Amino acid sequence: MRLLAFGESFVAGAGDPDHQGWVGRALAGRREVTLYNLGVRGATSTKLAAIWRAEAQVRLTDEEPCRIAFSFGVNDTGQQDGAPRVTPAQSLLHARAMLTEAGTLCPVLMVGPPPLPDPGRQARIEALNENLKLLCARLKVPFIDVFRPLAADGLWIAEAAAWDGAHPGAHGYQRMADLVVAHPAWRGFTSSP
Repeated sequence: MRLLAFGESFVAGAGDPDHQGWVGRALAGRREVTLYNLGVRGATSTKLAAIWRAEAQVRLTDEEPCRIAFSFGVNDTGQQDGAPRVTPAQSLLHARAMLTEAGTLCPVLMVGPPPLPDPGRQARIEALNENLKLLCARLKVPFIDVFRPLAADGLWIAEAAAWDGAHPGAHGYQRMADLVVAHPAWRGFTSSP
């Protein structure tokens, strides 16, 4: 199976000393899965919407099952010159377009955005997370909510605060991977047909 993971720095694993991030850790030991980690540090949903199709096209094949996972939103909630980098409405439009189009190619799944130590950003991320969850329910796309468990647990936020204010270390990424792997949607998504 080929699994294409699109997203921002958390997909890429920024800050992880083992360079696996949550995606690599969620697939640890799964030799039958070829992972294409297409996380881009600093990417917003606007950027991902512009690049995902071309990146996917060269990696998808009819010769083996393929899956596409998306995880983004934190960068959208950042401020630039006093305004959101991407408005919540734009984030949802981009998400709808990507999930709908990708769903015509192969099964898709969305993992929600993780929390940040900054309370203002955290509130914006939480609101976007809830709206992404509702959108995925309407589109019948599996959604894995990691925001609340990671915020409540404290490990992710503590590691992020200790490093660069956004990205955790190995233990935080492992905690997120454990949440993803334990979710029934992930098990169904990554099982061979």
